[in-house]
Amino acid sequence: MPRRHGSLQFAPRKRARTQKAVFRSYSELPLEKPTLAAFPGYKVGMIHVMMKEDRPGKLNIGQPVTLASTVVESPPIEVIGFRPYEGTYQGLKALTTAIKVKGDSPLSRALTLGNGVDNWDEALSKVEDNKERIKEVRILAYTRPDLAGIHKKKPEFLEIPVKGGSIDARLDFAKSNVGSRIKVNQVFKAGQLVDVTAVTKGHGWQGVVRRFGVELLRHKAGKGRWRVGSLGSRHPPYISWRVPRAGQTGYHKRTEYNKRILMMGDLTEEGSIDVTPKGGFKNYGVLRSQYVVLSGSIPGPAKRFIFMRHPIRPKYDELPVPEISYVSSIGWLKR
Repeated sequence: MPRRHGSLQFAPRKRARTQKAVFRSYSELPLEKPTLAAFPGYKVGMIHVMMKEDRPGKLNIGQPVTLASTVVESPPIEVIGFRPYEGTYQGLKALTTAIKVKGDSPLSRALTLGNGVDNWDEALSKVEDNKERIKEVRILAYTRPDLAGIHKKKPEFLEIPVKGGSIDARLDFAKSNVGSRIKVNQVFKAGQLVDVTAVTKGHGWQGVVRRFGVELLRHKAGKGRWRVGSLGSRHPPYISWRVPRAGQTGYHKRTEYNKRILMMGDLTEEGSIDVTPKGGFKNYGVLRSQYVVLSGSIPGPAKRFIFMRHPIRPKYDELPVPEISYVSSIGWLKR
């Protein structure tokens, strides 16, 4: 009997509303100093990395292993303000928005700025008067895809929580970084785990065999093979939502957990390792700014917006910096 294999966890399977996939929750970081809970990037392509197995509990620990890895280019983000939230009986509510941005900013491609926005002084006075009610602080920032290797100028406008330390320390962190850039190596470090969310590669309208993995009917089936054997009962005369049907496949928002950062680099600094292969990455090109190499695959095609956060359910507490000996795009680092 044909059986469906599609998880009902992801119903309804329709196209994502936007390519800018973000997280709905973030982990509380046990850190003394505040830091960003997440950081954006753009998917570049895949390579494979040879390193020494150092995860505790593995049978081949200490031996060389080869891992499929994904390169994510993460140019710095520009901070233009912050937004404190107060706790109410209905949940978090924005207290105010402190923002300082000029009209000729690259953000004008995504938002209507006019001659610029500046409510800094009045917003800070409101924050000082209601500091005891603040429960969370989030920075307002936008990406710089023009600094990456993709032909894109329109940035993504993001609201990223600040985690770690006290509320006062988070407010000071947000104030001090307004008007400056934050790099990915200020948020993550090599060896740690991260969660990744993105919109998957779209495959358009597909039938039930590809979409849900149902079996082909026998060759003498009356009205076709690439379909379900039965849509359900005649009475009641409707089709249940449990019956696999043809429809949109791919272009869904998906989250993957515990991707390890194997390497980090900054091509704007001398001496950094460039993992770009000869001729560039397929469908992407060459790296131009900061990058992160993650273990395994992540959702989406090349150039897709990627959002990474500190792990919300980490598999390991602390992992060392990986000892990498070979990268497929550049060759041996050490033997």
